[in-house]
Amino acid sequence: MDPDSPVKQKPGDPPLKVLHLIATNFLGGPEKQILEHLKRLNSHRFRGVLSSFQEWGEPNELLEKAGHQGLTHYSIPMYGPFDVRAQFHLNRIIRREGIDLLVAHHYKSCIMGWWAGRKFRIPVLAYSRGYTAESRKMAFYYWLERQFLKRVSGIVAVSVGQTERLKEYGIHPANFWVVHNAISVKNRGNENSFEKRGNFLSTLHIPPHGKIIVTAGRLSPEKGHRFLVEAIPGVLRERKDPFFVFCGDGPMSEKIVRLAKELGVFDQCRFLGFCHDLAGIFSAMDFLVLPSLSEGLPNVVLEAFAASKPVVASNVGGVPEVVEEGVSGYLVPPARPEPLARAILRMLSDPGKIESMGAAGYERVRREFTFESQTEKLESIYSQVINWHKAGRD
Repeated sequence: MDPDSPVKQKPGDPPLKVLHLIATNFLGGPEKQILEHLKRLNSHRFRGVLSSFQEWGEPNELLEKAGHQGLTHYSIPMYGPFDVRAQFHLNRIIRREGIDLLVAHHYKSCIMGWWAGRKFRIPVLAYSRGYTAESRKMAFYYWLERQFLKRVSGIVAVSVGQTERLKEYGIHPANFWVVHNAISVKNRGNENSFEKRGNFLSTLHIPPHGKIIVTAGRLSPEKGHRFLVEAIPGVLRERKDPFFVFCGDGPMSEKIVRLAKELGVFDQCRFLGFCHDLAGIFSAMDFLVLPSLSEGLPNVVLEAFAASKPVVASNVGGVPEVVEEGVSGYLVPPARPEPLARAILRMLSDPGKIESMGAAGYERVRREFTFESQTEKLESIYSQVINWHKAGRD
């Protein structure tokens, strides 16, 4: 058997079972990526199974959505970070389903998944999206994960930038792949777009001539919202029509609001908290700003491009793998309010450029960031990892 060829399955052979393991009660960007991927697996070759740790018995949005989509899914009860019973629950799922490959998302899944893989002698593929170590506890967990990343059968990173970051941590696996996040793209054009924009402006008490600049993401230190707020005075010195809409909540929420008040820009800001309908908001905005200090490959950029809207973003992580400078947006150095303000003003100065850049971003994601392409790449990786494991090469 050639270890680099697809897994050979005879007619009548059951599909290989791939378990995606994640620790979350939430339905965010990574979770949506997993669901969309599992729906598209070639059912003749693979059968996807999803499992999530259910912390303290709280409702689990991801598993509820998986149930609605008819996906095979399991909850793993967990009460505290050292609840060893969760490992036994995971082991039972692997034994019951006859799992051939385990795909681990995030540190908890990577650690427990590696132990399960060792027990059942199945390969473990780790998915690496990025790190947001906002506390000493999380920094320790991520350090611990990196020790296990050195031992897994392979790693899928969402961007080349993320692979470089892992290498800086001393992780050099023999099997490393880059598979970008994906998005479902609808046809361009919406006859109700002007009406939606008008309703959005009215709801947020923004005048009809106002420019809507949106930033979306968790309000946490690594997302860099502080530097966007610090850039706003420089923007408002040049023009008075921009309004900045913050979609998201998190540990920095109060500090960001307080900073906006201290800098005298609060009246030009709208803080919406967690937003369920980002697609609707993006369809109404002029463009997106992503002031992050670090990123894997941001879903919000793909979502902005799917809405035909350009992006001003920090040149970090996998962002330049999506945003083409001067073509679909502008890239700026992170943590520097002045260049960020200049890029925002540059975008605002040319409405035609906003339109053409949005169209370029749309065409890019329509061609290169589809779930079909993503799933094809992942299926090939699954085959390689399973073959290598059988051949004793992992």
